[in-house]
Amino acid sequence: MDPYVWLGALLGTLSCVAYAAAAVSQWRLAVLVPEPLVERGPLAALLARPLWWSSVLLNGGRAVLQVAALAFAPLTVVQPLGVLALVFAIPWATRLGGLRLTRRQTWGAVLVVASVAVLLGLSVTDGRSEPLSVSDGSTVTLGTLALLVAGAWAAGRCPATWRSHLLAAVAGVAFGVSSALAKTTVTVFGTDGAAAFAHPATAGTAVIAVLGVFLAQAAYQGMELGSPLGVTTVVNPVAASVVAIAFMGESFLGGPVGLVPAVLAAAGCAYGIALLTARLHLTAPRPA
Repeated sequence: MDPYVWLGALLGTLSCVAYAAAAVSQWRLAVLVPEPLVERGPLAALLARPLWWSSVLLNGGRAVLQVAALAFAPLTVVQPLGVLALVFAIPWATRLGGLRLTRRQTWGAVLVVASVAVLLGLSVTDGRSEPLSVSDGSTVTLGTLALLVAGAWAAGRCPATWRSHLLAAVAGVAFGVSSALAKTTVTVFGTDGAAAFAHPATAGTAVIAVLGVFLAQAAYQGMELGSPLGVTTVVNPVAASVVAIAFMGESFLGGPVGLVPAVLAAAGCAYGIALLTARLHLTAPRPA
């Protein structure tokens, strides 16, 4: 790969560290405010917590690093790195819970890292990527907003576990699509300057990313860390890759030959995530 793509991968990895810290903060916050965020009371209590604003700053740092990574590398390189957030977050949360990683979880972490390395070697794009047009930017932004609203509405009518999984899935969509929109925003700013403010991707990036933070927080309410974070980190790169391939002209470098090992690596990554998040039932300590 091009050296700049490796720089993008490094920045993407640092973004995962920030995201892991934000996820652990939100998980701890969910213990302090366990009620579903469907009424004014729990939401007001959430916003009154300094820990919430710490998680917002961490998510902001993640977003900055993500945008920087996308300036050097295509979406299909940066987004698969997102699963590494589990590798950072799960051991951290386990330690905070006064426990140690099991052997299965350790093997799961190793398998996730190895699978991501294989994916980057076999199935990344050739680096060519076109920004979303104004019409495509509007379509992706409005379509995603409609999906997020529908998902949140449906989640509010589900049992607790299904509610958490559905909210985590739509949060993953929000993070993945906001990355695709951010990629377009960075490119348009580089070519058109301040005119990029008029592009729908610019506003769409901010709105969808902020909604993703609230949806992820809602997914943690009353749940342990592993399950919702696992769902989010799997859906995130899938959503970003769909937008990149369908609207931005990215394609897999390995072609049909590289597709089979890429699929096997993706399956290995999914199995590693299952091992890493299995039986993670922790009670977050109350922060000072």
